[in-house]
Amino acid sequence: MIVVKAKPSKESIVRLYSVTSPPKRTVAAFAVLLLIILTTLILSIIYYKHGDGDILFVVTGAVMLSATLIFLARILRYPAKRARIVKKNALDLKYTYTFTDADCIFTAEGTGISSRFEQSYSALQKAVYREGWFVVIFGTGAGIAFHENSFTQGTPQQLSAILREKLGKKYKVK
Repeated sequence: MIVVKAKPSKESIVRLYSVTSPPKRTVAAFAVLLLIILTTLILSIIYYKHGDGDILFVVTGAVMLSATLIFLARILRYPAKRARIVKKNALDLKYTYTFTDADCIFTAEGTGISSRFEQSYSALQKAVYREGWFVVIFGTGAGIAFHENSFTQGTPQQLSAILREKLGKKYKVK
C-alpha cells in the first residue's frame, strides 16, 4: 500500500491542468476551422461586391468567425482558468491518496468537509510522472497532482511500478 498526503499548491494545480488541457489536435482543428471560415467570409464579401450577393452571406461569415475566435480563446485559456477556480475552492483542504493493489482511495478533509472517493485502476483515464510530479486523471476528467516528496508510506518508484502495471500505455513518464 502506498499513501500520499498532500495539500494543494499553485504548482500542483498548474501541473494538473497542464495535463488535462485540451489536446493539441483540438487546437489544430479550430485553426483549420478558422481558415475555412475566413475563406468563406472573403468569398462572401467578393460575391457581395461583384455580384447580386446578399448581405446575409457576409453577416453569416462574420458571426461564424466571431464564434470560432471565442471558442479558440477559451481553449487556449483553459488551464489558467481552471487553475484559478480550483485554487479558490480547494487550497484549504488536505488530501490523502492511497494506492493499493486493487484500487485507489482518495480522501479530502477540511473545515466542514470530508469526502472519500474510491476508483479502480481500470477506470482511470491516464497518469503521468514528470519532473517529480505525479498527475492522475480519473475517467470523469477530474484529477489529482502531487509531488514525489508527499509520500508517507511507500516510494515514488513503487507507485510508478503499480501505475505501469495497472495502466499500461495509459501511464507515461516524461
